[in-house]
Amino acid sequence: MNFSLGLPYTTKKWVEVMLEFIQSLNEWQFHAALILAFILLGVVSRGAVSAKWSKSKAISGIVNFAFLKLTFLYSGLFFFALPLLQGWYDGMGFPQLSSEFWDDIPWPVTALALLFMYDFTLYWVHRLLHTSVLWPSHAVHHSDTDMNFLTWSRGHPAEQIVIASALILSSTWLGISIEAIAGLALIRALHQYYVHANLDWDHGPLHYLLVSPRFHRWHHVDHPDAYDKNFASIFPFLDKIFGTYYNPHSAFDMPTGIGEHTPGHNLVALTTWPFMEWARMIGVKLKRAPKPPVAPQPSEG
Repeated sequence: MNFSLGLPYTTKKWVEVMLEFIQSLNEWQFHAALILAFILLGVVSRGAVSAKWSKSKAISGIVNFAFLKLTFLYSGLFFFALPLLQGWYDGMGFPQLSSEFWDDIPWPVTALALLFMYDFTLYWVHRLLHTSVLWPSHAVHHSDTDMNFLTWSRGHPAEQIVIASALILSSTWLGISIEAIAGLALIRALHQYYVHANLDWDHGPLHYLLVSPRFHRWHHVDHPDAYDKNFASIFPFLDKIFGTYYNPHSAFDMPTGIGEHTPGHNLVALTTWPFMEWARMIGVKLKRAPKPPVAPQPSEG
């Protein structure tokens, strides 16, 4: 499937050229290039020691790679559902911009506007995923105690449905094509692999403008001060505006994960865990529900 940001050929820049190259790779070539790229980044950042993974981190990487393969399998279902969801939105008569609205706007402005709306939507969806009802689906992603660049692939299908639905609704309002949505999703995917990598980089004076590995690692750190912080995927200033920014110093040696509340690096258990957790929550609610009063027994005689 060919994804495009819809830019005219005469104004095509390195971003679109990069996307075309990535799209030209088959699935295994893409995975191999991804792994090689982040091994090299790690060596540049910390030397050869970064290429030596512990047994636990290696198992984490294998499980995360399995989640990545599962994502490739069910992503086709998402793209099948996108036109249906977009058609429902159109049929409801909600206000939306026409696709021609963007035709006369310079492409850098268009790209920044779309990325901002994309991240603004994701910021609030991410906060929603940290609420009690949706947390079990997102906790699978946070369960990795050996965070690495493949940790981004550790996403539960239930979580992906919530994210995809929200993005379609917001993107349809802006008159963005499905192809452009897919192109933005690919850019975000590459950036997310980067921010989950074991790189202690903070982007210096640009640390409020683009999410860095250090900023996002704090989001995964298992410490009360870092809970429910750093929700932005691209633009950290959203967290600054809404009071959820937290980046006091390097988090490279801080532990990640959510303690013992999830089944570690077990792929099957991680896949079923949200449903088990929701069942447990329903059971607790039912136990707490007030019992109907017992009708008094009629007295004899």
